[in-house]
Amino acid sequence: MAPLRDSPIFICGHPKAGTSLLRSVLDSHPEIIVYPEETGFFRRYLPNAEGKTLEKKLELADRYLIHIFEWNQAHPPEHQAGFPDRDYAGISFEAVRLELRKQVAQQYQHEGDMLSAAMAAYGVVTGRLAASSRYWLEKTPYNERYARQIFDMWPQARCVHVVRDPRDNYVSYRRKHPDWTAAFFAQSWETSTRLGLRNQKEFGAQRYWLVTYEAFVEDPEKILTEMRGFLGISDHEALRQPTRDGREWKGNSMWAEQFNQISAAPVGRWKDALNPQEVAAIEGIARRGMKAMGYNQSVINWRNVDLITRMQTSVQIILNNLKETFKWQ
Repeated sequence: MAPLRDSPIFICGHPKAGTSLLRSVLDSHPEIIVYPEETGFFRRYLPNAEGKTLEKKLELADRYLIHIFEWNQAHPPEHQAGFPDRDYAGISFEAVRLELRKQVAQQYQHEGDMLSAAMAAYGVVTGRLAASSRYWLEKTPYNERYARQIFDMWPQARCVHVVRDPRDNYVSYRRKHPDWTAAFFAQSWETSTRLGLRNQKEFGAQRYWLVTYEAFVEDPEKILTEMRGFLGISDHEALRQPTRDGREWKGNSMWAEQFNQISAAPVGRWKDALNPQEVAAIEGIARRGMKAMGYNQSVINWRNVDLITRMQTSVQIILNNLKETFKWQ
């Protein structure tokens, strides 16, 4: 078994696809140190750290990787805006900061070691790092874009990519981003899903696992068994009780729903929530990814679809076909 710093699990997938749910069921497993928030390591930290001194990189780690431990509901800092429900007042930011530097001093061979150090620092300060710890886990949507960097830095890494029916995914996502059209969302979903499929083919199913949200919530025991096999972890009752930072997790549903167990209630909401234009745009643009992931398409009466949607969908389908033909993505 590789040292803990070299044994990460990355959760990948499109936003609102069920990535937070997956993180929550693994959160309290005794063999995994699960970071409670997204880090955006590849999108935010790495581009800013390029060419910087080690001391500057540590300062950037404070800003981008461990800043969440300044979040508290009593006196929220400015960077907690948008996350008023989070509270890590019980975790000392300064203690995590000092432990991060200690971890880096012990081992720093490549840029990924900064993220490993942040994970270990969180584990040490909270007491979650124990003799049973075998992995650390980070979840940020779109991690699938960085699979090559992940496996270059951590050859022993495991990636779990969650895919959700794009129609339901859009219904949930647009409540947070009403400016996203169905067509724009469908292209984003298609890109994410196709990257996941490509990553699994390139890096192997033993390192990159695709699972659908629907399969997970409709038969959790089956998927938990498969996931335990993929990760090589033991069964534990914590897998059936979603938590965040060890505390009961009520979910982050855009429908303001709360729950304390895995639920299939959100599946199929799109049937009542989307109009024919939106369904046509999503199913047309995302058709390849939907087919690959086993999502059935509805029978669209194109006479009920406006001309603009038909044109936009047709153009995007052509572009996607060109990308596939010439391997642009």
